[in-house]
Amino acid sequence: MADCRPARALAAVIVRYLTAIQPHASRELARWRQHALAIPDPRLRPHVLHPFDADKSAVGAALFAVLAPWRQQPALVRILIAYVLLWSYVDVRTERDPRADPRLYDALLAGLREPTRDEDDFADDVYLTALLAVCRHGCARLPSWRAVAPSAWQLADDGRTVQAINHGPASHAPSHLRAWAEPRGGAWPEACAAASSPLAIHALMALAAHPGVEPAAARATVTAYKPVSALGMLCDHLIDHADDEISRTHSYLSQLGPASARAAALRDLATRAAVGVRRLHDGERHVVILSAMAAMFLSRRSPTTPVDSATASAILEAIGPPAPQLRAVLHAAHIRSPRAR
Repeated sequence: MADCRPARALAAVIVRYLTAIQPHASRELARWRQHALAIPDPRLRPHVLHPFDADKSAVGAALFAVLAPWRQQPALVRILIAYVLLWSYVDVRTERDPRADPRLYDALLAGLREPTRDEDDFADDVYLTALLAVCRHGCARLPSWRAVAPSAWQLADDGRTVQAINHGPASHAPSHLRAWAEPRGGAWPEACAAASSPLAIHALMALAAHPGVEPAAARATVTAYKPVSALGMLCDHLIDHADDEISRTHSYLSQLGPASARAAALRDLATRAAVGVRRLHDGERHVVILSAMAAMFLSRRSPTTPVDSATASAILEAIGPPAPQLRAVLHAAHIRSPRAR
């Protein structure tokens, strides 16, 4: 007999997202878009607008609100969207401008700290200051934020460290990343890829929306979501792999070895990600989020080589239902989209 749990979980997530989350997400995105359009630097502005349009990361962040109690969902959507936009903004500013203030990396952690009198650290940047205010005040009001905060702070600290290395001198990046990651165990490209994504922090925010959460639950969530975060980053690199090879752009994927080794590593990572999140409370909903994340990345455009295309399919099969089905739907929708043409 077929397992109906994935289909039921997917249906529950879709209903909750469309009825209770999407309206709040749409309002938040429209509001932040107006803020972004007011950024005075015309060279920076289109890059800041990227998560609103091309990569859909802000929409993906809002999906984590399906894990929260109904009453907490509007507030959680506000925080999730503000924090993913904050993460993206810091990434864009520090990557595009070699003269950017190094303190920008600290904003990844500052956005999760309790409001203090030093909130004017970035007062000359109106967009960043507004994002920080929403994140700080919103997190502080989540019922169990104190229980998850130490885990979230550690993830944000890892993120700022890895971003600073990635955006530093290119010739030093691989050796410095390896030195940072090796004490943490496992493959260093996977550890660095996980630290480059805020997905685990999103999961902690959703967990903190529940009352009575224990720190042990936060640590279990981090353990489960590190492979998810790494997989998301590596899926992103997979669809751009051929272009990155030509332009010699830094990619964690290229550090996994030849094509066969990359394929095996990504299949294993996808399997571990699915097994890990399924063990969490509401595990089937976590699997839907994982599936949606992988499907969104891998449907944005097809990998450009047969080997990478086969690897993408293997990732979705390793996750299991509903990942392959979601990718097919999203890919078809993308092909029909006017922007895709």
